[in-house]
This record gives sequence, C-alpha cells and structure tokens, in this order.
Amino acid sequence: MNEILTALKRASAMMFSPRIWALIGRPMLISLLFWGVAIALVWWLAGDSIVGWIHGLQFGHAADVSWWQRVVNWLIGIGSLIVCSLIFLLLVVLSSMFVISAFGMAHINAAVATRYFPDLAARQGVSMWRTMRHTIGWTLWFAFFWIVSTPAYLVAGLGALLQTGVIARFNQKIFVLDALANHADPLEYEHIAQQHNRNLFGLGLVVTLLGALPTFVWLGSVMGVVLIPLTALLSVLTFTALFTFCGLAFSCYCLQALHDKRVSSANTARIRKV
Repeated sequence: MNEILTALKRASAMMFSPRIWALIGRPMLISLLFWGVAIALVWWLAGDSIVGWIHGLQFGHAADVSWWQRVVNWLIGIGSLIVCSLIFLLLVVLSSMFVISAFGMAHINAAVATRYFPDLAARQGVSMWRTMRHTIGWTLWFAFFWIVSTPAYLVAGLGALLQTGVIARFNQKIFVLDALANHADPLEYEHIAQQHNRNLFGLGLVVTLLGALPTFVWLGSVMGVVLIPLTALLSVLTFTALFTFCGLAFSCYCLQALHDKRVSSANTARIRKV
C-alpha cells in the first residue's frame, strides 16, 4: 500500500510540472484534433436527428400514445442513449490510451527516471514487436469485456462495478509493460508483473476511480443537447490527461520496483562472493 501511495504522490508532483505538460502537449493535440473533426462531422451530418431524438426522450411522444407505451418507448430510448454514450466512451478511452502509449510513455519514463532514478540502467529488453502484440491483445480483451458487461447496467450499479474492474485490469496490463519497456529485460518484467500483481491492480483501480467523474459528467450531459459537443471534447481532454497521470503513476511504481530488485540482486550476489 505504501508503494502505491508513494507512486501516486510522485505522479501528482510531476503532473503539474511544465516539462510533463510540454511532453504530453503533442498527444493531447492529436486526440483533440482527431475527435474535434469527428465530433464536428457527426454533429453536422446528424445533429438535427440527435436533437430530435433526445427532445423526444425528454418531452415524450404523441398525445394519442398510451402511458405504458410512452414508458416503454422512453426506457428503450434511454437504454439506446446509454449504449451509444458507452460506445463513445469506449472509443475515447481506447484512443486516449493509444495516443499516450504510442507517443507519450517513452517521454514519461525518461522524465521519471531522470528525476527519481538517474542511475537506473536502461536495458531495453522488451522488444517493440512484443509491446505491439501485448497492446493489441489486451485492447481486444478490453473491448470484448466492455461490450459484454454493458447489459449489466440493467442491474443498478452492477455495470459500473464490472466495467471499473475491466478498466483497472486493462490499465495494469498496458501501462506496466510500457513503464518497463525501456529499462527492464524480459525476466525483470515478468518478475515485477507477477510479484507486484495485486498492488499494480490496486494502482489501476485507483486511477480508474479518478476517471469516474468525467464518465458521469459525460453520461449526464447527453440529456443537455447543446452541451454534447463541448462535453465530448472536454471528455477527450480529460481522459488524455488522466492516462498521462496513469502513465506517470505506473512509471513511478514500476521503476521503483525495478530499482529495488536490482539493488536486492546486487546485495545477494555480493554476499555470495563473500
């Protein structure tokens, strides 16, 4: 637990560093540009239909429709709206994760190592091919379980609980490898991933819970039609910043674990020589 708190403390201190914001400026700009164009295009092509649909959910249907038909139609409409919102969030989460992983983690790791572990040797033992296979595999796993768990929202609280666990595991699996790719060899990576599995999942869970606020803001804003484009872009920026913090936290934790392992191994080797 102390290791998690230390990692979060260090990540918080670095998150407000001008250097970090300079490093994540490009990833954030890429996300904002991509989603800005996508949202503007969707709103231009289907904005009137979206407004009419949500207006119907808010103010009901024709007067000659019976009350129970209104209830059924309203429930179907709300369910469809939630599903569409969750699909959008899925795409935002995946794109933000990809952008930070592909364009930001190498810089984040270098910044963390320079600040806290300047003597930690970079062995670069995890190949780019393995990193790509790992990322693609766990992304498919995440998308599958996100979609499968979506119907659980029909049971109060169950959907949010299941998807929180899915995102936490996804954060753990993606960011641990990214955090160690430049410094650890394959055996060191496997050792840290296994020995610290519980703490790393806990760290992923903490960061996931931090992302709950922008998620609920987005889900709540879809009923306010005028705010949809603004809150959608705000969600993109928020999740990109959130995954930057996630990368910092995992980098701080994993590099500390790697540093401690190498010190322990060196001490053991020294004792054996004596």
